[in-house]
Amino acid sequence: MDNRTQSDQGLKLMVKKCRSEFERAENKDYYEDYRAAERKYVKFCLLNKTG
Repeated sequence: MDNRTQSDQGLKLMVKKCRSEFERAENKDYYEDYRAAERKYVKFCLLNKTG
């Protein structure tokens, strides 16, 4: 059970990093549905980052 907790924490940290990368003034002003765009970016980020 301890391994799962650590992997969940790692995933949460990766999501937090991707969200902070997306959070910029030009993105907030550009996207009409900011939350949907942020979710798509986080998904893209998690699936395509290798390091």
